[in-house]
Amino acid sequence: MIEKVGETIPFLCHIFLILFGSFFGLSFLLNKNFVKNSIGYESRDAMFMVRPLGFLMIRLVLILIATLFQIVNFVSSNEVFGVLFIFTILAFFSNILTTLKVLEGFDGKDWPIKHTIRPLIPMAAIIIRYFTL
Repeated sequence: MIEKVGETIPFLCHIFLILFGSFFGLSFLLNKNFVKNSIGYESRDAMFMVRPLGFLMIRLVLILIATLFQIVNFVSSNEVFGVLFIFTILAFFSNILTTLKVLEGFDGKDWPIKHTIRPLIPMAAIIIRYFTL
C-alpha cells in the first residue's frame, strides 16, 4: 500500500489528512458545542450552518480512503489533494483578511490568529506530500 501512494512520507501525509478531516468532519456533525467553543458562533443556527461542511469533509475523507486502498477505480488522489489545497488557500486568505480587519468579522470582535493558522495545517501536509512524491 505504501508503494502505491508513493513512499513513506506521502503515505503518512495521506493518513494524517484522513485523520484530520475525520476529526473536524465528525466534530461539525456530532458536537453541538464545537462551533460555539472552537469558532465562536454563538447562535443556534450556527450548528446547522456547519453540518453541510461536516458532510463535505466526511465525503472527502471517504474519497481519500478509497484512493488509499484503490477501491473501485479510485487510483489517483491528486485531484482530491488539489481541491483540498485550493480550499485551504481560500480559507487562509479569508481568515488573514479578517484578522487584519480588511474584511469585517461576523460579530465585530477581533478575529483570533488561531483561525488563521488552522488552514495551514492541512496545507503543510499537502505541500510536504507534493514535494516528496
